Amino acid sequence: MQLARTLGWFRMQMASGTTQIAVTIMVSNVLRIASSLILTRALSPADFGITGITGAILIVMLMISDLGFGIFLIQHPRGDDRRLLDVVWTLRLIRAVILTLMLVALAAPLAWLLDKPEMRWVIAVTALSFIVEGCSALTPFTAVREQRLGRLALLDITAAVAQTAIGIVLALLMHNYWAIVLGGLAGTAVKSLLTFTMYPGSGRRVAFDRSVATELWRFGRVIASANTIHVLLSNCDKFVLSRLFPLNAFGLYTLAVNLAGAPSAFTSLYPSRVLLPAYAAALRRNVLTPAAIYYDARRWVMTAYLLGMGGFIGMAPAIIDLLYDQRYAHVHIYLRLLSLAPAIALNNYAAREMLIVMGRLQSLLYANFVRLAWLTITGTIGYVGFGTLGVVAAVGMIELPVMVYCWTALHREGVFRWADELTMLATLACGIALGFLCDQMYFVLLAAR
Repeated sequence: MQLARTLGWFRMQMASGTTQIAVTIMVSNVLRIASSLILTRALSPADFGITGITGAILIVMLMISDLGFGIFLIQHPRGDDRRLLDVVWTLRLIRAVILTLMLVALAAPLAWLLDKPEMRWVIAVTALSFIVEGCSALTPFTAVREQRLGRLALLDITAAVAQTAIGIVLALLMHNYWAIVLGGLAGTAVKSLLTFTMYPGSGRRVAFDRSVATELWRFGRVIASANTIHVLLSNCDKFVLSRLFPLNAFGLYTLAVNLAGAPSAFTSLYPSRVLLPAYAAALRRNVLTPAAIYYDARRWVMTAYLLGMGGFIGMAPAIIDLLYDQRYAHVHIYLRLLSLAPAIALNNYAAREMLIVMGRLQSLLYANFVRLAWLTITGTIGYVGFGTLGVVAAVGMIELPVMVYCWTALHREGVFRWADELTMLATLACGIALGFLCDQMYFVLLAAR
């Protein structure tokens, strides 16, 4: 009876959180597609190239300085203590101010290093995103801790709608990359404001506590190290290819990255907002085996995701033809390759969350060492043998060796099941095959018109 009640509670939690995240991702991707349709007609590929580079710079600086503020609060025994929240918010704000000043100072040298001096002012203005985001409340973290995901989903959707609308209006008025830059700043400002207005009592005050700062550093240094490697790997392709490609060609690559990033939102939100707290709660109850907790919780979501991702990969040419004009026809080559990474990443990120709650925090770092070795070796071989396309292929397949590492780590913890893992890979293969079939049918019907 106790087992049945635990299973029922667990499934209810999973279904609720998953549904809310699915709605958030669905709305975000509809907005992403609508925005892309309009922006690709109002702007040039070179504009996307410029904003792609600045976006990569922002992500790199943000992630390498991240001490895991959210994970720290979610798992901390006093994660809802007001004094602790004040101190963490203050430390996060200090980091944001430092990052803003650093990037403003580095704007000219970075533009020179990228051999694109015209980007100096774009980089400097984009730096304001750090301090705007740093002023936001901690409610996105505390809401996950308390599993109040409904309002958090509404916050994400409202901010995405605001950023999309502002970006489109600016693009129709300005017809250059400043529309994307200013639209992004406005979207960040709206989201920061909403973190306070949508959660009463979320205001914070400046506070400092040396013991909390020390505790956060000891907890977050492994995460910061892992994030540093991961984010450099995730964005080094943009820095390398931004020098190898002219801005127009790099703009096509950036568009493919953005489209491939649509499912990536789910691969980050679902494990961190649903699986991490659910795994932690289930393990604390100690009713089910770790393997049952790990595989039973995610099975149907993983199956649907992999089937859909396979179809997305297979139908890439049809998707590009349907959405964009002939200037963007070659984007499908990049899209197919780059979509392999998010297709496999959900499985790896689910394993990551399970290993974290089992006390294997070092697995984050080791997984990124695997990514580093893969990209260094195969990226070099790919470029020598196939040029820039070889680099793109290496980036797209970067999660494959990590999957093998995760299997090994899970096996050591007594969690791994061959049957479940092979079924997931077979599901992805079936999705790709169905996608290829639908892609061929699309172009046959198009030719028959």
